[in-house]
Formats: sequence, structure tokens, C-alpha cells
Amino acid sequence: MRLLEAFTTTGPIRKIRVPLLAAMAAALFFVGPGSVDGARAQPSADMVLRIAAVVNDDIISVYDIEARTDLLVASSGMPNTPEMRGRIRDQVLRALIDETLKLQEAERLELGVTDEELARAVRQVEQQNRIPPGGFEDFIQATGVDRETTMRQIRAEVAWIKSIRVLFAGEVNITEEQVDIVVNRLQAARGKPEHLVNEIYLPVDNPSEEGRVLENAQRLLAELRAGASFAPLARQFSQSPSAAKGGRLGWVRQGELETTLEQALQAMPEGAISEPIRTVGGFHILQLVDRRLTAEPDPDKARLSISQLALPSSGPKALSSATREEVKTVVRQNVQTCEDLNALAEEMDVPNSGAVGSVPVSSLRGPMRDVLLGLGENQVSEPLRTPNGELILMVCKREVPGGMPTREDIREQLRQERLEALANGHLRTLRQQALIDIRI
Repeated sequence: MRLLEAFTTTGPIRKIRVPLLAAMAAALFFVGPGSVDGARAQPSADMVLRIAAVVNDDIISVYDIEARTDLLVASSGMPNTPEMRGRIRDQVLRALIDETLKLQEAERLELGVTDEELARAVRQVEQQNRIPPGGFEDFIQATGVDRETTMRQIRAEVAWIKSIRVLFAGEVNITEEQVDIVVNRLQAARGKPEHLVNEIYLPVDNPSEEGRVLENAQRLLAELRAGASFAPLARQFSQSPSAAKGGRLGWVRQGELETTLEQALQAMPEGAISEPIRTVGGFHILQLVDRRLTAEPDPDKARLSISQLALPSSGPKALSSATREEVKTVVRQNVQTCEDLNALAEEMDVPNSGAVGSVPVSSLRGPMRDVLLGLGENQVSEPLRTPNGELILMVCKREVPGGMPTREDIREQLRQERLEALANGHLRTLRQQALIDIRI
């Protein structure tokens, strides 16, 4: 899993992408509903004491590898067999080495992770994975994974975020000219195809590693095509910043990726997963999720957040004609936002009233569709007649995919890209300078 790592400086630098770090800590990992009973026995003293690798002065034990493999198996849906565990051992060990380097760098900078920061990260993990608030411990116990290996992973990523901020945040300054370049590029690409892409990126740090990295990429591809989930594998093994979001690159426009990657995407059907693709920096596995046109709003895929107030004329909560007219007057004079309408609905305690949530425009039919499409945000409708009375509607938010990002969005996106590149380069330097002794 990676939170702030970016592509290597010789790798496939994206020229622009959606912001990658906005919800970074919430994407620390995902543990699925599976368990890890079966292939691995309870840890023996030999497993705990046997050294798998030494990173500077810190030891990674065989048990550390087995426990992290448990986490990966539980999250990805891979079969928990000795053969499978053996095939992913190299990738797991590399992830643990990087994690150790991150913790060591935070220690060098005297940056600890407080209990409050760790608790906040755990809450974000709960939100990201739809775990009930406070249910993290129960969830870990239910999956059977080792709690300490999970907490170590979270702690390492929080520490790494703090380290990168201390080291590099002051060095990143995005100018108006840089924003202008991106705006001009987007305008030039308007109406051309773009792709919604997931990726797993495995760098080749030196030529002697190419065969090993390709073999690892082919193993991951085999698991994906056998039904393993893309996001957990990307979080654990991908070396790009998108790993923090389960490999999600977001919408990729023409000219943003290396030519070899763009050519592969153009030839892929939606939903397909590519063979490992060699670029200057390493190997990519791409998943094409969707296609659309650049910077063109897509009304067919719009969603409306709606609130409503029912004025029933029959049933146990029926309102008299006079009361309904009085309520309409109150709405016209006092309701300015959806919060106002929701509060009125709660006060009146009438059925089928309050926040409806986000609704795809494509699911709307008849007069209700016409009314809602004609409303602006926080604009209340005229009462709509229904079989049981009347209904007042309000659009709280309108989300139309596509279109041009704002200048502030572009500025933040460029800032995050620069931070990610600096972070990745720093981690690569730490790898090169470290004394790493692999013993298995």
C-alpha cells in the first residue's frame, strides 16, 4: 500500500490527474469479509524468531511476512493455499521493507504518531470500508488477521505522510502559468476520448531486477484473472500514488500517459485487464473501467440530491386543505435550503418527507423528472399533485460528471503530483542508501 509515493522520475509521469491525496488516509487498506483460516498454522517460536530480512538495524521476521500475507488474502479474495502464499512472498517482503524504511525515516525526523492520529486513521478506515463506528476491533477479529500487522501498516503510512510534509511541503509552489498550461491542454482535448483507469505499477529500479519484477507482475495478473479483487492487490503491491486509492488513476486524458499505455487502453474493451506493459520505469497492469469524452458534461449520468415534503390529503397523517395551503406559504416564504425543508418535514412528522438522497437522473420518470430537471440547486418546486395529495421537491445538489475542473482543483492536483514525485524519489533514495540483507 502506498499513500504518498509517486512514479519514479524516469517512469510514466502523468501530466495531470484528479487529486490523489484528498482522501488519502481513508484508503489505508481494505479487509474483506473473508478469513485466513487454513493455510497457515498458529505462529511457532521458530516462525517468530526466524529472520526474513534485516533493514538497517530492524528485523523483519518470517512471521511478519505470514501475518501480512494473511491481511492480503483476507482483503483480495485470493485462495489461501501454500502455493498462493509462496507466489506472493516476494511482493509482501518488498512492501514490508518499504514500510520499515518509512518508519525509520519518521524516527530520524523525530516524528512520532500520536494515539489521536492513529485513532483518526482507524476511524477513516472504518468509514472507507463501511465498518460501523468503533467496529474496527471486531472487524479485525472476525477476519482473523493479526491486529499488530494491520496497525503497523496504518502507523507507517501516517508517519510517512508527516515525514513528507515536513521535508517537502514548503518546496511546492504552483504558479498561475502552470495552471494556465493545464487549462489550455484540457481545452485542446475537449471532446476527445478519455479513460477511467485502475493500475498496478511495479518499478524496475535496475536492469538486473527486470525478470523478477515481470514474474511478479505476471503472478498478480494471474490472480486478477482468477477473480482476485483489483483494489486490495493495488494497495499492497503497486508502487504508484494511486495505490492509496486501490489503484484508481481516475479519468486519464490523451497525452497524460506514456504512448505505450495509451495505445493499450485504446485497444482494450471496458472492464478488461491488460498484460504487464513495460514502460521506461517499470511494468504496468491496467484495468479499463469506463470511457467518456474529455471536459464534456454527461447529463445522462447526472445525479440529483433531493429533499421532499409530502402534503397528504388522505390516510392517518392527512392534512386539511387549509393546513396544506398554510404549509405552502411557509415554504415559499421561509425555505431557502434543503436543510430548511428537512427541518420542516421533521417538525411536521409527515411520511415520505425529508432527505431522499442521491438519485440518478436516468431513474426519474414522468412529471417528477420534468420538475426536478427544471430546478436549480436549493430551488423549491411548485406542489406536484400525487394520488395521495401533493409533493414539494427541492434539488440540494446537482452532480454532472465531466466538464472542466476549476483552477483551484487544477492547482491542488498539481501540488499533490509534485509532492508525490518528491516522496517517491525520497523513498527510492532511502532504498539505495539502506543496508538490506534478505535471508529467505
